[in-house]
Amino acid sequence: MALTPHPLDRQRRTLSLESQSLGDGGQGVVTRLTGAEPLVYKEYMPHAGTVNGTALAQLIEFVHGLAPQERRVLMEQCAWPVARVVDGDRVTGFLMPLLPDDFYWVIGRNRKPVELQYLLYKPNWAWQGMPLPDIQGRVEIALAAARLIDRLHHHGWVIGDISFRNLLWRPIAPYRIFMIDCDGLRRHGDEAVLRQAHTPDWDDPHQPATGPDLDSDRYKLALLVARVLSRTASVRPGQELTLLPGLEQPTVNAVRELFARAKGPHGTRPAASEWVQALLGRKWIAVTRPAVRRPSAPARPSVPLLAPGAARGSIPVRRPPRPAPAPASVSVSAPPSSPPRSRIPVRTVSEPPEGRPSVAVPPVAGATAPPPSPTTPAVPTLGQRVVDSDRFAEERPARSVLSDEDIARFIDHLVTRNGRAPLAEVTRLLGQPADWASLLMGAIRPLFNIDDFEVITLQDGDRSIQLNVRLLKELFLEED
Repeated sequence: MALTPHPLDRQRRTLSLESQSLGDGGQGVVTRLTGAEPLVYKEYMPHAGTVNGTALAQLIEFVHGLAPQERRVLMEQCAWPVARVVDGDRVTGFLMPLLPDDFYWVIGRNRKPVELQYLLYKPNWAWQGMPLPDIQGRVEIALAAARLIDRLHHHGWVIGDISFRNLLWRPIAPYRIFMIDCDGLRRHGDEAVLRQAHTPDWDDPHQPATGPDLDSDRYKLALLVARVLSRTASVRPGQELTLLPGLEQPTVNAVRELFARAKGPHGTRPAASEWVQALLGRKWIAVTRPAVRRPSAPARPSVPLLAPGAARGSIPVRRPPRPAPAPASVSVSAPPSSPPRSRIPVRTVSEPPEGRPSVAVPPVAGATAPPPSPTTPAVPTLGQRVVDSDRFAEERPARSVLSDEDIARFIDHLVTRNGRAPLAEVTRLLGQPADWASLLMGAIRPLFNIDDFEVITLQDGDRSIQLNVRLLKELFLEED
């Protein structure tokens, strides 16, 4: 396959390298560039196999396409490729940032990167002088790893080889993590730069024949969290998990619950966002907020999503339903200070449908009016309860492309699907064209993802929507 040139390619002959390499792994040798650039060059060894230059270019284009703040956050946590290195029509390797100094420690007699493995075993003579985190520090490290994996999954990247070898941690507080071997990442559904490596005892027993994917990453994240918090190098879902002392009981319960779920078949493992919420601890505590008093206002019209430049038609404005008059013989008390709201418009019998005149039905001679039949009030759905909540009213913008009816229908549909549904299916449910799915999610996610909680996430390379029903109830309905 002919090499397609890339604007950021660097010629191998133009690189000025230090005489001594920093180290080598199974696929390449890493050497620092001389001069002011804080970069290193990873040169692939001949036995590594054929390099997929297109996959490497995807990694590079992604990081350069991020907003400056997001790019800075990613580069502080990852040895991400920033340029391919080529020799003629052949990719020989890539450039990446230099590993920060605070991820090194003297281990034995040499200064080495601090791998995750040092959290999984009791200290021996070689690294007993290295400061180790207490249980809260371990939670911080596991949380940082879960957040990074969640960020990468959100952008559709499969990590593949998550293990104690390619994740580093800063051995002094505040704790941070750093991922190496990032050229092993690949787009969901695409080929990797090289044949993906695997670490023994970090395998997914239900990995599909096509290789690691997002769900395999989720299984390996469960291994990472459980092994770090238990200081046990081999525990797996399905086995008893003995966590180190000092964790709050809600966190213990949440970790054990997610770890047990990770034993399930392919496609059912907890997402990285669920681990983030469990490790934060706040997820499991109901938040009590004072009631928010809202002035009554007409129901907002449902506005369809429009592509940029599309013509906008007129939108009929519905009147709010008129309250039925109270019988003369019944005294009506003053309304409470915070009246119950109905944000889902309900048409009363006295209001005819739009566009139809009301028709008076003459009484039938000799007929008597039938006695009113008792009716059982309909139980509101979860979606209706959420859009009726004070918290939703507090967070909802003044204008939105979605009506409360749409939002309630969206929630209730995901609840019937156990919290997960294809994005294309939800787009059709809300009556929007398939190519406007990203616009739809741009309108939905800010309504629910508040206070740094990920109630709505995109999974499977942005092709599926995941609703965390428990967190939705806690944030909007104040339920445990």
